[in-house]
Amino acid sequence: MRTTDPLRRLRAVDRRHPLWCDGALAALVAAVSLQAGPRLGPGGLVVLVAVHAAVVVRRRRPLAALAAAVAGVVLAAVGALVTGTPPPWTYLATWVLLYTVALHDGRRRAVVTTVAAVPVLAAVALLAPPSAGPVAPGERLTLVVAVAGTSSAALLLGLQVRARRQRVAAEQSQIARAAAVAERARIAHEMHDVIGHNLSLVASLAAGGGVAVRTSPDDAVRAFAAISEVSRESVREVRRVLRVLRHDASDDGAPLRPQPGLDDLPALAESVRAAGTDVTLRRSGDLRGLDAGRQLVVYRVVQESLTNALRHAGPHARALVSVVREPGAVVVTVTDTGGGAGVVNAAGHGIAGMRERVEAYGGEFDAGPAGDGWRVRARVPARDVAAEGRHR
Repeated sequence: MRTTDPLRRLRAVDRRHPLWCDGALAALVAAVSLQAGPRLGPGGLVVLVAVHAAVVVRRRRPLAALAAAVAGVVLAAVGALVTGTPPPWTYLATWVLLYTVALHDGRRRAVVTTVAAVPVLAAVALLAPPSAGPVAPGERLTLVVAVAGTSSAALLLGLQVRARRQRVAAEQSQIARAAAVAERARIAHEMHDVIGHNLSLVASLAAGGGVAVRTSPDDAVRAFAAISEVSRESVREVRRVLRVLRHDASDDGAPLRPQPGLDDLPALAESVRAAGTDVTLRRSGDLRGLDAGRQLVVYRVVQESLTNALRHAGPHARALVSVVREPGAVVVTVTDTGGGAGVVNAAGHGIAGMRERVEAYGGEFDAGPAGDGWRVRARVPARDVAAEGRHR
């Protein structure tokens, strides 16, 4: 959406056309200086134009522009002392250039430049004030103090703006770094779920196929065909994860819908059955209308739980998957009854990842031994997107 803030639009124009904007600024400063100073002759007008021309290139060559402007001020003062004509009012241009030097050239160079330039400007104000008539000593002193004070203020303002910009840039860099770390963690979770699950299926199918080759060639053929299908599906899902993560981080804000959801649970259960684990899937309640993020959480909890059952519950395990829609939440329970050795080791990286996913949505997660097997239970607070749309 395009912004309607005039200040932001002005900044956008300044970024796209800096030279034109500095030219407009130089013309504005010259017009103000012409009105503030005395009536000028041809020589004074030439000096006025030359000093303000330096404003046009202030961002490209800030130090050189300031030096040129100060040299023009000194030249005008010398000409005024020789000819008796009043010099042009050029202090406003030098203040703009002092601010620019402090903003773009850094603290040390800005301070050194100001220490060198301010005494010169003060001396010019004392010896050749921009006035058509005689100037009293008190007025000269007031002008000197005003020129020196305003020049120092221009320096301090430029340094303050520079420090603020650096602080904002550092904060944005920190935010970008944190976002990159979070994105890497997200990719790690997705890859662990996808690759870990499918590799477990492939390992189980390969083990069964190796035995069936000698006793039941037809079963071996089916096992190796399943390995081929699971491998292709693994490649497709990895590509899908990478594509979605990349699109999700892009400017077009592509949706996360390509990620798996509740409709993919039957296919997931079937793939685990093919690897030798008997899976029963039960769903109850109105599960339609859940947003894609919560559907992905439910899917990954079931996927990781079945993967752990396949790894640790033994070759003839049975698993029961229950997905129940309760008022304000979805409850997922996965219980295996294999009683295989090593089930106590199931609480590894996958359990931590499931817990993190569930708690990210403010849910509750529990996993541990249950009878002769293992039970995973997750309660994910849910808001019904379809219901919200009907009540709007």
